[in-house]
Amino acid sequence: MAPPQFPIHPSGPAGSGRPGVPEARYGAGRGQDPGYLASLRSGTVLGRLRAMMLVLVLAPPPILAISPLIVRAAEGRYGGAVPWLYVPLVLGALLAVAAGPRTPLPMAAGLPPERAAELALLQFRQAVLVRYGLAQGVILLGLPLAMAGGSATLFLTGFALGYPLLLWLALPTTGTVERIRARLETGGAESHLWAALLAPAARG
Repeated sequence: MAPPQFPIHPSGPAGSGRPGVPEARYGAGRGQDPGYLASLRSGTVLGRLRAMMLVLVLAPPPILAISPLIVRAAEGRYGGAVPWLYVPLVLGALLAVAAGPRTPLPMAAGLPPERAAELALLQFRQAVLVRYGLAQGVILLGLPLAMAGGSATLFLTGFALGYPLLLWLALPTTGTVERIRARLETGGAESHLWAALLAPAARG
């Protein structure tokens, strides 16, 4: 499913044609976050990004619902699948748990606020998509394994392992934003991430 084409860059001054963060937004923090659902109607960069990720996060459950129609069941123990077919799912989940929280890389300290906010937003978006890919990969890996093993239980296992990771790692809740901000600022940088996320989104 292709992600919806929401503009998720901050809009600059009227007529400037370039992204930017209003001066008054610098110094913003989690206290200015209106909440997940309220932000969807706020017209901010964060609201647009949350709307996009909500669509992506809601994509796997329908696939789970039709998986028994895709996979031809085989008889036997473990739902018709040999035990070793579950190993890639566990390894994929462990990879997501290990690598997901380590993205993004810390920012360099001493950047001007405008440049720091721009870079922080870029790294935030990349981190969310990488985390989404890691968790979604666990879910999707279950489908070919289920078809190879003749058991929908394999896909169900991949879903059970991957979907909670998807919600934890990739859904841009307040907690996720704070964890990524802390990661960006590990080296002493001031990221101004909230300023960039709470800025009005560019139109178009």
